[in-house]
Amino acid sequence: MSSIDVCIVSTRRPELLTATLDSFSARILSHLEIGDVYMNLDPYFGDEALHARCVEEFKGRFPGGIIFEPATPSFPAAVQRLWSATTSDFVLHMEEDWLALTDIDQRALDAFADPAVTQVTFHTAEKKWDTSRRGHLHRRNEYRKFLGIKIPLFRTFPIFTTSPCLLRGSFARDCAGLMDVTKDPEKQFYQGVNPRLERYVREKKSYIFSPDNKPVIEDIGRNWQTTHGVKKVMQNGSSSWEKI
Repeated sequence: MSSIDVCIVSTRRPELLTATLDSFSARILSHLEIGDVYMNLDPYFGDEALHARCVEEFKGRFPGGIIFEPATPSFPAAVQRLWSATTSDFVLHMEEDWLALTDIDQRALDAFADPAVTQVTFHTAEKKWDTSRRGHLHRRNEYRKFLGIKIPLFRTFPIFTTSPCLLRGSFARDCAGLMDVTKDPEKQFYQGVNPRLERYVREKKSYIFSPDNKPVIEDIGRNWQTTHGVKKVMQNGSSSWEKI
């Protein structure tokens, strides 16, 4: 069994971090051979006391884990920093605001038997993807705009994500080397904001893990945003948080 490095993107939200680590530890990490564990803790959504609680939570679970504590928050830089730090053949990428809805074990690695599969993403309700009808490879139709009208090109492109997933380690590190830290990392894969990265991933495959054609993880960050009056805003390929 190949060991898997773990990358955790977090902000100063210890209640979410605890819930996520409880869930993922019981339903995912316990079924896999874990290598090094890394967390990037951005100074956002809280004060130094909440920051310290997140550090304590992480170190209590992973005494040998490596934690990055940048002075300035940046989601793209966090992803780049974490993915670059890994050394294993496979990487589990996660964020501090998700729950596992079912056990995820070695079966999630089976899709990597296809050398072109470089990401196995965990199915979420937000994907709105019926694997029984559309299959497990996550792709979208490609269009061009002409005079404001979307013209289909009758070809598709792969959709890669920064929601919780498994990645080939070499793929994660290559992507990190191509990322632009001024742009949202997920949008760089397919929205025209990072042509070099798009070219790199175009012939690769992203596989949706969903053995029973239903979500296997749940986003708990959306409810947190609602209760705390914040929303994520995208502009020119960059993301930011705004008060509602």
